[in-house]
Amino acid sequence: MNRMKTRISTSSQSYPVSWTSLFSASAKNMLRSPARFASNALLGLALTVAVCDIKAQSAKSPKGGSPLPAGWTNGPNLPTTLARAVGIHFPANGRFYAMGGRSSDSVGSDQTNPFEYNPTTNTWATKAATYPDAHVSDMACGVLTDGGTPQIYCVGGSQAGQTTATARVFSYDPVADTITTLTAADNWPGDASGTILPGGFAVVGNKLYIFGGFDINNATTHQTWQFDPTAAVGSRWLQLSDYPADRGYIPAAAIGNVIYTAGGSLWDGTALRDTTDSFKYDTTTDTWTTIASIPSPTAETQAVNVYGVMLVLAGGEANQKRPMLTRDLAPLSYRFIYSPSCNMWGQGVSNIVPRRHFPADADGGSRIWLAGGYAGNGSALNTMEIYEAPAVQSAFSRKVHGDAGTFDISLPLSDNVGIECRSGGATNDYQMIINFATSVTVNGVGMICGTGHVSSFSVSGSQVTVNLTGVTNAQRITVQLQNVIDSSGSGDVPISMGVLVGDVNGNAAVNASDVSLTKSQVGQPVTTSNFREDVNAGGTISSTDVAVVKSDVGTSLPP
Repeated sequence: MNRMKTRISTSSQSYPVSWTSLFSASAKNMLRSPARFASNALLGLALTVAVCDIKAQSAKSPKGGSPLPAGWTNGPNLPTTLARAVGIHFPANGRFYAMGGRSSDSVGSDQTNPFEYNPTTNTWATKAATYPDAHVSDMACGVLTDGGTPQIYCVGGSQAGQTTATARVFSYDPVADTITTLTAADNWPGDASGTILPGGFAVVGNKLYIFGGFDINNATTHQTWQFDPTAAVGSRWLQLSDYPADRGYIPAAAIGNVIYTAGGSLWDGTALRDTTDSFKYDTTTDTWTTIASIPSPTAETQAVNVYGVMLVLAGGEANQKRPMLTRDLAPLSYRFIYSPSCNMWGQGVSNIVPRRHFPADADGGSRIWLAGGYAGNGSALNTMEIYEAPAVQSAFSRKVHGDAGTFDISLPLSDNVGIECRSGGATNDYQMIINFATSVTVNGVGMICGTGHVSSFSVSGSQVTVNLTGVTNAQRITVQLQNVIDSSGSGDVPISMGVLVGDVNGNAAVNASDVSLTKSQVGQPVTTSNFREDVNAGGTISSTDVAVVKSDVGTSLPP
């Protein structure tokens, strides 16, 4: 692999990024390993990414010397110490829930009620609903909707001090504060032995996916299962392609239709060992594929989707063996961040307290909540941490279509990448519009993934305009807004976009369907319903647009 220098450049000068200002000593030691990182650049929430060259782009670009604010603050303490719970953000009411878990590793310490954090009042509450049993540690949980009602579904789990596991499934309605246990016909088939805990899990398309598992003190497993709450009783589970390795406690996050994983625990015959191998799962094709490995062995934590990148939060100590009930090793506190567009990892500013086996989740953008977990001495914690950064409301790719007007293509913030299908003209120019909830300042803007660069940017109140040039076709790009600040906090914001000229139906491939769609609009006025067919953004849809689409048939976005 060629080694590239990481630099931030302006129109008049260039200078290396000051890693000292961004990272702890442990992080800097990791960055010195050429086997781990060929080069490093900022991404997402103050992170570094291998083999990305930041080309930026403004005299306001940071020159180093002072750290970017981490954004982590202390929240209120949980009502009790808590480990091995699952963190769930519930969009219907905007609250964060800690499901299950235990207050210690002593028999009888299992928590039998959900805990609710209310961001508006900044308080915790113990809910009245009671779990159906005490097997509530190391469950797999996710928000699913059945009959129009969103609920938190939880699968499996074990009791403190025990070596058995349950396969039962229950749902919790946070609004009604009620719990419903599904019948045994809908038990998780992955725990047929009564000793297997779920490995990793994520929700895509109103389905809960569970992959891998821990056969307590015996082995790790590799099966993949899909749970559909809307299916008939007794047929809600579907077995899919096996996870590529035997793993338990797998950090995972869904971004669009794809689930990404990072490391996980391997049973070596006597104890658990953290690993680095990482994968992605395409839920539309039932296919597992290897991705770049997380830079350090990691497990026993949760991963979250923040603006379309995966953050792996703290976790187990690297290269250490741990019997299941021995928790006397220092956990990690720094965050690893994976960019799907770059297929590269970086390391971000640490959270406040090193911990593992803690509940955590995000709202998909500007907020992350985590609480509890195990400290380095093996005791359970009750402290909470909250990440607050400026909230992006929307992002678009904008072009003026002659006299027909201005038209925007939406760029989803935490879902499948939005695809720009229009030509960039002779110099391949594009424009991104990013809207925040309140007025912001931006320290700099860089294109950290893909071919092209930022020619200029401007800020007007809550709106940021980024002008790009030299953006080549058939690629995924990521633009980073550096050190965005508003009244709530600060952080770096990544915005990704696919560029595929002629992909008028937005399915990531140019083919006969795109040609047919464009032909059907020839001679029609350009409107909000057909502007994608005006691929040269000329203000009319003509044979010229058809020719452009035909010339790009066979191109597609990289996976």
